[in-house]
Amino acid sequence: MDHPRPLPHFPRDLVAILATLDPEGPAAIPVSAVLRAGDRRVLLALAHRRGSLTRLREDPRTALTLVGTGFAVTARGSASVIADPLPGAEFVVGVEFLAHRVDDAIGLTTLVHHGIAWGWKDAASARRHRAVLGALRELAS
Repeated sequence: MDHPRPLPHFPRDLVAILATLDPEGPAAIPVSAVLRAGDRRVLLALAHRRGSLTRLREDPRTALTLVGTGFAVTARGSASVIADPLPGAEFVVGVEFLAHRVDDAIGLTTLVHHGIAWGWKDAASARRHRAVLGALRELAS
């Protein structure tokens, strides 16, 4: 029996790249609020105004790229809205990504020293981000 590769564990400040499909082809955006919720499950938050949210509602086929210290993977799967709005962070929507396939992007001679990490310019933005991550943790449990 084939056992697909699990998603890597990743830090809270990781930037994920979410790719959705539109009539012109793939569209990719960085997402700051991502939470690993299992070997094949990631929860993320998207603003109501995001075109990616509209696209995944029309076609759930998505890809999620995660790059961090020691790993780089692209997971292909499906995404769906599971909380609109996200309780505790009503200014965003809770999305569940389920990986059907996880491909390792690191070759035999490649090292990833650092991924991309978010930071915040002001305390209010940092508080909002913490609220979103807390709401995603509640959704995961």
